[in-house]
Amino acid sequence: MFKLVCGAGNEDAEYVKRLVYIYSLAGANIFDLSARKEILNSAKEAVSLSGNNQASFCVSIGIKGDKHIKKAVINDSKCIKCQNCLRNCPNDAVYSSIIIDEKRCIGCSKCSDSCPTGAISMTEKDVNYREILPYMVNNGVDILELHIMGNDINDLENKWKVIIECNPKFASICIDRENFGNKEVLNRIKSMISYRNPYTTIIQADGIPMSGAADDYKTTLQAVAMAEIIQNANLPVYIMLSGGTNSKTSELAKLCNINYWGVAVGSWARKIVKQYISNDDFWENITLQEKAINIAKNLVEKCQ
Repeated sequence: MFKLVCGAGNEDAEYVKRLVYIYSLAGANIFDLSARKEILNSAKEAVSLSGNNQASFCVSIGIKGDKHIKKAVINDSKCIKCQNCLRNCPNDAVYSSIIIDEKRCIGCSKCSDSCPTGAISMTEKDVNYREILPYMVNNGVDILELHIMGNDINDLENKWKVIIECNPKFASICIDRENFGNKEVLNRIKSMISYRNPYTTIIQADGIPMSGAADDYKTTLQAVAMAEIIQNANLPVYIMLSGGTNSKTSELAKLCNINYWGVAVGSWARKIVKQYISNDDFWENITLQEKAINIAKNLVEKCQ
């Protein structure tokens, strides 16, 4: 099972349409999208154009404090135009004039981390989840995913309750160990799945979120390690590898005897086709599309 992560914060409808189109033709099974109506519509249009009748859609929201609902903001009075942010942004969300395209920003914080003057801050941009999640399930979304890397337990409980009430085919929990130890990770998961029937929940074991900038074993090591923690707990869930995933993930997981349901790839999957889907003549240039599809197909096949 291959899941393409377009980015929970990626609100660029045309970019998502191109990305989903390429990976749909490359054999991806699930498309993880921002919880916005226009993004779902773009993804559905792309899948229709590709002729993929087996595609499933997942939409993601996050609790307060989770980086997946954050956007970068530049304080012009502190900005020295060094362009570190432009060079470090993996999603082309920073223009040369040092303006951030909020629709393209996925909240990874690479721009703020590289800023020498502290001119960039990260602010939260949430959605009306009580309105949008029922809409998504009623319009073909099979998986509702909650990113729970934050400390606001009330927000977690409220959003999880709404997800359960929507009754999607699968509910998904995305969690990493950046701020929690193994005990807290498992305690959160056990509490949340107590509301669910066995094997109706996916645990997206996020090694290091938004870290898949390289295609080597070290980059994907934490994704496999995180999955092992979930597997050793013997929970009635499906395990999805994520966070630093790449073409080496499945190989390493198999060597470590991880019984995974699927691999979710975001940063690396987007990076390897970026030069093709960014072209102005993308929809007219069939040769360009074929090159991108072949590259994507190679990744999808290695992740099975």
